[in-house]
Amino acid sequence: MKRQKSYEKRYVLVFNASTIIVLRELGRVDLINSIRRLGIAKIVVPQAVKNEFAISGTWLSIHSNDIAVSPDEVDAYSIDIPQSLGEGERQAIAIAYAISRSQSESVALVVTDDLRARRTCGRIGVRVIGTLGLIELAKKHGIITKEEALNLLERIPDTSLYVTREILEEARNRIMLQ
Repeated sequence: MKRQKSYEKRYVLVFNASTIIVLRELGRVDLINSIRRLGIAKIVVPQAVKNEFAISGTWLSIHSNDIAVSPDEVDAYSIDIPQSLGEGERQAIAIAYAISRSQSESVALVVTDDLRARRTCGRIGVRVIGTLGLIELAKKHGIITKEEALNLLERIPDTSLYVTREILEEARNRIMLQ
């Protein structure tokens, strides 16, 4: 398995519930802990996302890193985030925004498959990836094999994630080239 080189920027993945749900449907939530354990990225699961799973009676077995972002920073940045988004999405975006503005050594990405959340991230300059990007990241860093990654992509249409055939084919081609 590949490890991150010390001179590379540190990544912080801030999760919304949508990607976690799809990974659960695929039986691969373990990818998140593997990414954290190998030091590829710090993992943040906002409290609102944890609450969503707790309310549904679902146990969330993801170990989240502690990140030095004060509640005041998150509240200050959440003004630009539409109230029409869910609380988990708003917190994830606000935390990633705060990290990217205050910690120059870290690159924060919101991990979400929600289209409105992704558009909001684009509008305010926050980087974003979703389930497909996470699968590619796991493959790139040797957490899963090329065959495992391709198998997960083949199973995506059986999950709650809607993506076009074209997008799946693009992800497949990127994995084939890794």
